[in-house]
Amino acid sequence: MTSDGRRPRILLTNDDGVRAPGLRAIYEVLQGLADVTVVAPVEQRSGAAHHITLEQPLRAHRLADLPGWMVDFTPVDCVKLALRKLLPQRPDLVVSGINRGSNAGHLVHYSGTVNAATEAAMLGLPALAFSLCGWERPDFSGAAEVARRLVPRILARPLPPRVVLNVNVPSRPFDQLAGVRWCRQSLRAFDDDYEERRDPRGQAYYWLTGTPTPEGGDEGDDLDAIKHGYVAITPLTVDWTHGGLLAEGGGSWLDDLGVGR
Repeated sequence: MTSDGRRPRILLTNDDGVRAPGLRAIYEVLQGLADVTVVAPVEQRSGAAHHITLEQPLRAHRLADLPGWMVDFTPVDCVKLALRKLLPQRPDLVVSGINRGSNAGHLVHYSGTVNAATEAAMLGLPALAFSLCGWERPDFSGAAEVARRLVPRILARPLPPRVVLNVNVPSRPFDQLAGVRWCRQSLRAFDDDYEERRDPRGQAYYWLTGTPTPEGGDEGDDLDAIKHGYVAITPLTVDWTHGGLLAEGGGSWLDDLGVGR
């Protein structure tokens, strides 16, 4: 229950689409904790990052088997439309996931899962993003159990303003997880490239190749935690300002630009 004695309200979204098994798995555990409304993309929107739709109409379709809607286009569209128009009452928490595949390290910048949560934080709501770090024969039960245990903590003690918890769970049963680590985002770069190919007309096109997640990790970061079987929880902020450079006032970069008097 919330501090005013009512049942909590949760908005649930994702970027794998409304039919994704990860969304169904986390819905099953969250409905025992709160009144859950699903607002998720009609289809797969992985890699959508913080994309919003500007020049096409958004359409929301009622779901027959879950409370909520499926929405054309992106995860961020889903959150914005839900909070501005679809939900009769403001939720207490926004949960995004469970994504199929890691969203650790640099992937946070590309992830629709993480950026749906980020949009909620920008609009003043506590938010969590859950991802399962595995593609082959994914079993979402371990990650769902982590969510079942973590979400009540966040409802009881909300996050600071404009902070998102990015939760990456190794792909293994819950009882085989090594533990939980509170860690920083890895800064390791991707080992990716573009392979040049030819279409049937002989025209060149390019296909992104390489590893989908940076390998390894450094001590204390999310990739290192996942590698050793730990749930990696990383607090992310929507404020991208570099505090050190801001405090310097621009220094030599701004000296003698000759702008103004």
